[in-house]
Amino acid sequence: MHKNERAELFRNRLAARLALTAMSRSALAREAGVDRSTIAQLLANDEVRLPNAHLAAECAQALGVSADWLLGLSDRPETAAEVLSANFRMETAQRTPADEQIIAWHQEAAGHKIRHVPAMLPDILKTEAVLEWEYAAFLDKTPEQARGAMHETTEWLRAPGSDYEICVSIDKVRSLARGHGYWEGLDRDIRAEQIEFMADRLRPAVSVAEAVSL
Repeated sequence: MHKNERAELFRNRLAARLALTAMSRSALAREAGVDRSTIAQLLANDEVRLPNAHLAAECAQALGVSADWLLGLSDRPETAAEVLSANFRMETAQRTPADEQIIAWHQEAAGHKIRHVPAMLPDILKTEAVLEWEYAAFLDKTPEQARGAMHETTEWLRAPGSDYEICVSIDKVRSLARGHGYWEGLDRDIRAEQIEFMADRLRPAVSVAEAVSL
């Protein structure tokens, strides 16, 4: 962007933000620590100079926007802290887009038999401790999201009319019991609790506790 174009963009954005916040030029000058004449020069239609970094930052802070936005370096007026805060709130929501899609598929299949063959253990058969361990370092889902989606799916499966079959290889269960592969590093007591949790949910159809040995 040419310097004159950037200066014009800065001037227009500064004026627009002043109008939006109903802040006077005098108030902005006080907040930025400069004379009112300096602000007047920045807003003059024939002005082609850009403010120094310090003044741009002071004006941005006073107006509640980012200096990058005022200078035309970004199309987002939010400050970096606000952008990070918004992303954090999104990450800690109860569901992820993937959870939304899976729940929607389950609802569409209501009244039909559903067979689920997961690559690992499905979340609805995991203990709170395993969910915490598994998702603690997972960038796309927090443990809170995993627990929320798991509880909601479990409630849906318990509703009348659901016919849901989960197929998990006994080798995967054995690797969990022994702490091999994917489960390496998970505390033995947590693994034992996970095995008992699945056994309690699956009895009397099958006894997982009898199929594996710690």
